[in-house]
Amino acid sequence: MQALLKNDIFNGNDGCQYRIVRASSPTTGWVLNLSEAHSWPVERDFGVLRSHSQVNGQSTNCAKLPDFAFYSDKARNRANAAYEAIKPLLFSADGTENADILDESKRNQLVRARADELGISKTTVYGYLKKWWSLGQSRYALIPGSSINGKNQKPGTAGRGRKPEDGRYSVFQMGDADINIAKQFLEKRYIKKEHASLSDVYIELLKKHYAFRDGNGANVLRPSGEHPSIHQFRNVLNKYFSREEIKRGKVGDKNFEREHNPMVGSALEEAVAPGHIYEIDATILDVFLVAVANREKIIGKPTLYLIYDRKTRLCVGFHLSLENASWIGAMQAILSIAADKRTLCEKYGQPYDPAHWPADGIFPAKFLGDRGEMASRNSDRICDGMQATISNTQALLPIRKGLVESGFAVIHRAIMNDAPGYEPPREAKKRRAKKYHLDAALTLDECTSLILGAIIKHNTTVMRRYPLSPDKVLAGWNAVPTQLWRNETVQHGCAGARYTHDYLHLQLLPRAADDKKPLVTQDGIKFRNCTYKCDDNKTVRNWIVTAGLKGSFELNCSYDPRLVDHIIVYGTDGKPHKCELAEDSDRFTGYSFAELEFVLAVERRNKKLLEDATKQATAERKEVAEMIVKAAKTATKQALTGAARSARKKDNAPARDFEMTNRRHDEVNMPPTGDGARIGGNVIPLPSSNLVGGNAHQQPRTTLDAAAERPRSAIDDLLRRKAQEKTNELAHL
Repeated sequence: MQALLKNDIFNGNDGCQYRIVRASSPTTGWVLNLSEAHSWPVERDFGVLRSHSQVNGQSTNCAKLPDFAFYSDKARNRANAAYEAIKPLLFSADGTENADILDESKRNQLVRARADELGISKTTVYGYLKKWWSLGQSRYALIPGSSINGKNQKPGTAGRGRKPEDGRYSVFQMGDADINIAKQFLEKRYIKKEHASLSDVYIELLKKHYAFRDGNGANVLRPSGEHPSIHQFRNVLNKYFSREEIKRGKVGDKNFEREHNPMVGSALEEAVAPGHIYEIDATILDVFLVAVANREKIIGKPTLYLIYDRKTRLCVGFHLSLENASWIGAMQAILSIAADKRTLCEKYGQPYDPAHWPADGIFPAKFLGDRGEMASRNSDRICDGMQATISNTQALLPIRKGLVESGFAVIHRAIMNDAPGYEPPREAKKRRAKKYHLDAALTLDECTSLILGAIIKHNTTVMRRYPLSPDKVLAGWNAVPTQLWRNETVQHGCAGARYTHDYLHLQLLPRAADDKKPLVTQDGIKFRNCTYKCDDNKTVRNWIVTAGLKGSFELNCSYDPRLVDHIIVYGTDGKPHKCELAEDSDRFTGYSFAELEFVLAVERRNKKLLEDATKQATAERKEVAEMIVKAAKTATKQALTGAARSARKKDNAPARDFEMTNRRHDEVNMPPTGDGARIGGNVIPLPSSNLVGGNAHQQPRTTLDAAAERPRSAIDDLLRRKAQEKTNELAHL
């Protein structure tokens, strides 16, 4: 059998449970019968008492309960006082265990002497000793109530609650059924409803389960003492539901994760090197802008895109525009990563230093977005052409990309005191707030210049809360984004890749959907209600000729939704070819595809509005035509009286010549000459200065004279040139 040690619990042959108080030898020792209420340690032979069952694995109660230090100061002080009271009885001066306290003949005398010494009852000392031996001989055993800690207790209120001072009723005792009812009410009517009041839910509970119908059929609540109090109801809430369950149920999982979830960890945990993760997002800038053409006109707030490197917190790209948040805005922000920074700074009047842009042209291994533009179909272009991945955070959880969200706050703080027309977010919905938009004075380019300056300042100044490791601090590193990028790149390398601006632009342009691909026809390339051509490109011309011979076919293309002037068409070999609007579509030059669709929709609507008028005009024309035809048929029928129908075309040449001669006399009407030609209705009155030869007595010129001497226009020259070209072609033939 397994050897028994101090505090082990085993089942005896007599059906009782014993605890080892002290082992004198491997086979004998002092034991305490835990099955009897008033037992004391006795020395017994283990072989006689013990059965062949294994020793209880949970040999001490204290092994499965919290550490002594986790109890309150009051409980620990009482346990320490009890231990000090019995310590001289348990241990001698040299620290060895005192065997006399276990001897029944000596125990009473020792306990009485210790009680008199401390001025307490010997019953109290006996109680301390009994708890010490029965609960595992540790200080935890002397904590008040330790005998029931960790045990399953019968549910219910067990007299909980202050009794009324006037003794009008007894405290209601909640049983299992009452607790279950209260839990169901709390879960369905309090926790799952954001604005539910606990007192209102409590009254609903009483009305449904603790009420009766009187003789008049009215619902009457039971009196106090026959239903749970609101304090008992609140105790059920606090006991069976955690704070997180209550708040999560009221506001929902998404709002809880965003507003109340513990913010532990760091954004640097996932990023392994510069260029590994770029965070991208858009916001509405809190600045009102004015129009360039007319500064009197306020054109609203722009949309700002920012891109931050997670490892170094370097702002690597941005874009400010009047477009709404969309893939086009995100594309422009991504393109700014590879834009010419010298040209950018010179355009917006900011000093240029290559050291300010260490990540120029470097594309990341992963983009982190927020289920907006980076979850669109067009974002696949990043994965296809740049071998990068796209990750999107959970909805309504901006904390998952907190770096770029904080970047918006940094930009706003940097420009709020300098930008006229800045509107603090807290003032946006305040009643009778200051009209900040009336102070607007910046154009889009001027605001872009302010933002560019704020980005340069951020990239070149120390960050207060960046967690530099001790070895980097001792190595002389500073938490400056540009320095961090260079130092981290030297130490750990860069996870990104470099691309040119032209390549990125071509790769990031949206591609036509499968059901909206351009169609190559004999008339040109048809795409979204426009026709495109490329006269200088032999490949495109060959496509159009092939479509005329063998039939139309589809190709892939890229386009910018903001402008219909050009598209890029890809052949079967994947080579791009730039095409421009053909003549029959050049009326839409300068329009966006959305504006084009709107114009065409208005045109179709106007045509539908004129359908009734068109039908009416057609009906009137047919009515007049029917009258003419009817009269012609009647006259012809009279002329054919007695004549054969087959002879109508016989010998018709004289009739044709006679008809042609008569038409000549009617149609050819030469203008009269002499004084009779000057009809008053054709006279154009001219001032004396415009008279021919300057003679005031000379008659004014007629319209024919004016037409004969009018200067040639550009159209006349074009017609003369076309006629000459035609004459030259005939001459060569």
